[in-house]
Amino acid sequence: SIKFEQYQSSGINAEYGVITVTEDLGEWYRGYIGARAGIFPGNFAKEMGEQTAASLPPPPPGALPVLQIKPIATAKMLESYCTEDIKLCVGDDVSILAQPDSLNVYIENVEGKRTWIKTELIKCVDEPPSNAPIGAERIPASLHCTSLYNYTAEHDDELNLRVDDIVTIIEQSDEHWWIGKVGCNVGMIPANYVMQINDHRTWETVSAWNSNLTATEDERTRQEAIHELISTEKTYIDDLLLVVEVFYNPLCAVATEEELSSVFVNWQQLILCNARLFRALFNHSDINSFETVGAVFLEEIDSLTVPYTKFCSSQRQAMKALLEDTSAVFKQKEAECGSSPKVGKLPLSTFLLKPMQRITKYPLLIKKILSHTRDSHADYGPLQACLTRTEQLLTAVNEAVRATTRLESLQRVFVKCLSDDLSDRVVLNSNTKCLGPRKLIYFGSVCKAKGSKELFAVLFNDMLWVARVDKSKYGIAKTIDLDARDFDSIKFEQYREPFMLHDMILTNKTSDQPTIQFVYNDKPYTFHCGTPAECGAWTDYLSEGIGQAMLSYQSQHRSTLPDPTVTGVATLTLRIVEGLELSAPAEDKPTSVFVQGALHGHIQRTPVGSPKWDHTMHFIIQDATSDKINLTVYKSYTFSPNVSLGKFDLSVQKLLKSGLGPWNKRLILTDCQSGMVNVTISFRYHGNR
Repeated sequence: SIKFEQYQSSGINAEYGVITVTEDLGEWYRGYIGARAGIFPGNFAKEMGEQTAASLPPPPPGALPVLQIKPIATAKMLESYCTEDIKLCVGDDVSILAQPDSLNVYIENVEGKRTWIKTELIKCVDEPPSNAPIGAERIPASLHCTSLYNYTAEHDDELNLRVDDIVTIIEQSDEHWWIGKVGCNVGMIPANYVMQINDHRTWETVSAWNSNLTATEDERTRQEAIHELISTEKTYIDDLLLVVEVFYNPLCAVATEEELSSVFVNWQQLILCNARLFRALFNHSDINSFETVGAVFLEEIDSLTVPYTKFCSSQRQAMKALLEDTSAVFKQKEAECGSSPKVGKLPLSTFLLKPMQRITKYPLLIKKILSHTRDSHADYGPLQACLTRTEQLLTAVNEAVRATTRLESLQRVFVKCLSDDLSDRVVLNSNTKCLGPRKLIYFGSVCKAKGSKELFAVLFNDMLWVARVDKSKYGIAKTIDLDARDFDSIKFEQYREPFMLHDMILTNKTSDQPTIQFVYNDKPYTFHCGTPAECGAWTDYLSEGIGQAMLSYQSQHRSTLPDPTVTGVATLTLRIVEGLELSAPAEDKPTSVFVQGALHGHIQRTPVGSPKWDHTMHFIIQDATSDKINLTVYKSYTFSPNVSLGKFDLSVQKLLKSGLGPWNKRLILTDCQSGMVNVTISFRYHGNR
C-alpha cells in the first residue's frame, strides 16, 4: 500500500488517503483509494511499508466527494420550495435519491441540484405499490461505509465510531461531514473517517457492462462468466447491506445484545470481507474487459474462511433464535421490517440463508470461468488454484456445520441422561474450561471388561463420555451414527459422569484383546473395542487429547513462584478468610469458589470450595509505593470457563498509611453486583528497617 499525501489528477482526486497499488507504470502507478480507481504520479505519494490504514493517524476532515447516487424513484412537487441554492415549483419533476425515514427525502431536480425536503412536499409517480407481491424486485440498499478509525463524538449531534463499524449514510449534503446511522444511533460523522462499501458509481458500472464486441466468441463467453461472478457478488453485498439497513438497525432499538448476537452472529464480518473481495475484483479490471480474476480471487479467499465457518456453523442456531427464542417485541419488529418494499416483503429468515448459498456458488462460478479459459492463458493456472481453494473453503464450512449438527444431536442426549447433581450443566456447543471451543474428536461403541453389553463412548477435546444404550428401535445390529436421521430413537443412560481428560492417565497394559485402559481418580477402567484398528484409533486420540488437556489445565491453574533472584524490600502475608454476599448465579451452589492473588507474575490461589477458605498467601514487595496485589474471586466450573465474581486491587501504599499492621480488612469487590472478602494482613520489612 502507499500512503497518499496530496495531488490532483484525472485518475484519482483526493487530498489525503491510503492508495492500494495494483500496477507499477514506472513514474506513475495504477491503484485505488476506497472505491475510486485510476493512475497517479509516484512522486506525489510515499510507501507505507507494513502499515495499514487503521494504524495511520486520522486524517483532517474533508476528502471524499459527494457520489452520483442512482435515483430510487421519481416524483412531482406538490408545493413550491425555494432556497439560495435551489428553486422548485409546483409540478416540477424531481428524482428521489434517498429516503431514510417517512418524514424526509433527498431529491435532485432536472438541473442536477440537490436538497433535503419534507416528504409531504412531493408525490411519487413510480413508487412501488404497497401491495407488491412477496419477492418483488427490491430497492437497492442505501450508501453504506465502513469506519477506518475510532472516533469519539465531541458534540451531542455526532456519532461515535469504532474501526470496522458498518455505517448507513443518510445525508451527504456537506462535503466534510455526513449524517450516518450505526444500529439505532444517528449523528454526524467525519466523511474521511469512513470508506464506501457500495459506491453507487461502481455499482452502476458493473450493471451497465457490455461484452467486448471485438473479442472472439470464446473470449466473450469467458468475459460473461467473469462478469457473472462480479455482478452476483455486487448483488450479494447489497443483500447483506439491506439486512443491516432494514432489519438490524431498527431491531437495535428493541432487542437485547444477546438477541442481536444470536440472530446476526458475525454479519458485519461477512460484509467487510466480501466488500474487500468485490473491490479487489472490480479495481483489477477495465470497464468492459476482465483480463484476470483468478490471481485476485486467490489473494482474498483466505479472508473468507473464518467469517463463513463461524456464520454457517451457527446458522441453525441463528434461525432457531429468530423463530423461537426471541421476545414477542423482537418478533413484532422483525415482521414490521420484513414488510418493507426494500426487501421485497421477504422475512429476515430468507436472508440468513444467503451466506451459505453464496459460499456454495463460488466453485461453480470459478469452474464456469475456467471452462472458457485457454490453458495457455495467464489466468489459467491461478483459476485452477482458485477452484481448489474455493472447494476447500466449502469443505471446511460443511465440516464446521456437520460438527455443530453433531453437537446439537448429542446435546439432546446429554439433557436427557446426565445426572442432576453435576456441578454445572454441560452445554456442548460452547467453550471448555481451558481448551477453547469444545470439539468432537471421536466416537464409537465399546464394551465393559466384564460382560459384553454395548456402551457408546464419545471423546471431546476436554472429556470422555460413556453411556449405556438401548437400540431396540434403532436396530440392534446397526452401528451408531451421529449423522443418522433416526439417531434420536436410541435411548441412552449415563454410565457415569464424564471423565475429564486432564485427570486421566492412559495405561494400556499388554492384553490379548483390543482394550482401552486408563486410571481416573485413582480407579482403573478397561473397555473392549471391536477391532484392533478401533483400539488403535481410540488409544491415539486419547493419548493426544490427555496430553493437550493436562498441559492446558496445569498452565492455567497452577500457582507460580516468585522470581528467586528478587529479594524485595518486604513480605506481605495475606490470609484469605471468607467471602460474603458473592454475586454468583442464583442456580449455582455456594461451592466451587476460589480467590486468586497476583503480584509481578507471582500467582497464588486458595483451594476451590465453599467461600470459607482460611488460606494464607505470601507476596514479596519490591516497591511499597507502587505495588498492588490483584485479588479476583472466581466461580470454578467443570465444563466451562471460570467466571469472575469480582476483584479488588490491594494497594500497599494505602495500607501503610495506617501503620505497619497487622490489619483486619473487609475488601469490597468491584466489577460485580455485590461481594466482600474478609482478610487478615501483616507486613514485614526485610533487614533492620
